Amino acid sequence: MINKTLMLFCWATILLSLPSQAHHNPAAHYIVDERVEINGIVTEFRPVNPHSRIYLDVTNDEGEIEQWMAEGDSIINLRRAGWTDDQFKPGDEVQVLGRPSRFGYNLVEWTFITYSDGVEVGGGNGQFGERMRFVQTRLDEYRQQRN
Repeated sequence: MINKTLMLFCWATILLSLPSQAHHNPAAHYIVDERVEINGIVTEFRPVNPHSRIYLDVTNDEGEIEQWMAEGDSIINLRRAGWTDDQFKPGDEVQVLGRPSRFGYNLVEWTFITYSDGVEVGGGNGQFGERMRFVQTRLDEYRQQRN
């Protein structure tokens, strides 16, 4: 009886945890094997968990302004990489490289963001490691220039 109860508990735990794993699969929301670049003006930066967000005004091909959202890693991971809560300020011109929305929304999962002066910062989901150490050095240099 204990073995059956234990087995039932294990299967229930596995089945109930599947939706949370699906949430963290970028393929559920983004086309993972494609990249897009968008150029825009930052309107807001929300350094939050579980995914930080940058809101942008982007001029489309018809010259109209569209609102876009770029989603990245958690603020905890971004802070570990040296980011601050005021990393992006309204009015900053940036280029965002990332994965496009699977559903055609004005949404991108950022991989890298480049400031108008060419400084590139990472912080997209899964972008930490050697590349982030390089980006951290560039970020420190940029902060010194900006202040």
